[in-house]
Amino acid sequence: MAVIGNSNSWANTFPDDLIPKILDLVLSAWKIFTKPEQNDHEVPITKRLRIYLINLKNIRQLPVTIQREIPEDDLQTGEERGRIDLHFTHGYREDVYFAFECKRLNKIDSRNKINSLAPEYVKDGMMRFVTGKYASSLNNGGMIGYVMNGNTDTAIRAVNRNINNNRIHLRISNSNSLLPSSLIPNNLEIKETQHDLDGRNFMIHHLFLPITSNE
Repeated sequence: MAVIGNSNSWANTFPDDLIPKILDLVLSAWKIFTKPEQNDHEVPITKRLRIYLINLKNIRQLPVTIQREIPEDDLQTGEERGRIDLHFTHGYREDVYFAFECKRLNKIDSRNKINSLAPEYVKDGMMRFVTGKYASSLNNGGMIGYVMNGNTDTAIRAVNRNINNNRIHLRISNSNSLLPSSLIPNNLEIKETQHDLDGRNFMIHHLFLPITSNE
């Protein structure tokens, strides 16, 4: 099996050709992933999902290393900016990677009511890329929304409303908010947003992963 991906391990950008393969890797791993309980939190979900991702990327010989909860340190000051939920690296540079921030959506509370958690997804998730806390010199990042009640349609609509309400802060660079994925078209559970970060075009790839049942 041929190994795929850019061979330049010292490049200052993450290889564009690996990004759709990473998105497909997550979707494929989720299909075989033993679904969590509806009251599980994102950290243990991501911890278990990473094992599936590692096993599947090894089978596919995808040239990336997958880690979680990786500190993102300012390379000038040494100050910790945050911890990246899922961190994909290809080469030798610590500042070149593809990151996913993971959040729950449509959480069901103890009274069986649904809390969309879309504001947290936008303000505590997407904004980490917009402010440069993560991927400060890169052009792509990712969001994973664990849809706890399995209804991706309502989760996507709620996220889209919150993006529209925060367009200026998010620096959305086009007239629409959540767009269909340009990398994996015809998949309704993948979207993208485009951001103008002081002249740096940045794209966030959004994966909405439904929790439907324990398998």
